Amino acid sequence: MIKKALGIIAIAAVMASCGNKEQKKEACCDKEIAKVTVDQVMENMQTYVDKDLVIVGTVNHVCAHGGKRMFIMGENPDVAIKITPNEDIGVFEKELEGSHVVVTGVLKELRIDEAYVANLEAEIAEGGDNEAVHDHSGGKHEEEEAEDEKKAQFKAMRTEIAESENGYYSQFWIEATKFEVKECDHEHDHGDAEEAEEHDHEHEHGEEHQH
Repeated sequence: MIKKALGIIAIAAVMASCGNKEQKKEACCDKEIAKVTVDQVMENMQTYVDKDLVIVGTVNHVCAHGGKRMFIMGENPDVAIKITPNEDIGVFEKELEGSHVVVTGVLKELRIDEAYVANLEAEIAEGGDNEAVHDHSGGKHEEEEAEDEKKAQFKAMRTEIAESENGYYSQFWIEATKFEVKECDHEHDHGDAEEAEEHDHEHEHGEEHQH
């Protein structure tokens, strides 16, 4: 009977140990997702290619044409990274512009060479759409691009290819799996208001006391 009881205790201990190991593994896996800012990613894009990211930034542009592209910036307003939604997200709303967001996704890279540009020209001529054209506009293109503007983009692409050392240049974007809007400024302002109100109250109370 004692041996049987000891056996049960031993099995329970092994199961508990396995459970603890599984929990530690999950915690470890959670740590593999890098939490970064837009500025950190932009400084060394290649480091983050095909990696899961949680990135924080401010929305400075949402494409009006379908809401399939959102651009977020960090401290530098002249530098932004493109975010595309997965099927679960669907589209980004125009009202997001100016919001602080936290985006979870994977950083993707597109390498553009002369062969790619030639195929792209043919694709656009047939009425197609392509991420490279949208990327090259820096997220500030108009909904209906003029034909001469497209030609200017192709020329700019070829210039970048010619100036590159590898015969190609890269464009990067994040494929988002989820995102959330952070109301940090509102909370901060609310906290400041409460603190100011409390301070005024104490000040008034002090004046009454002196009187």
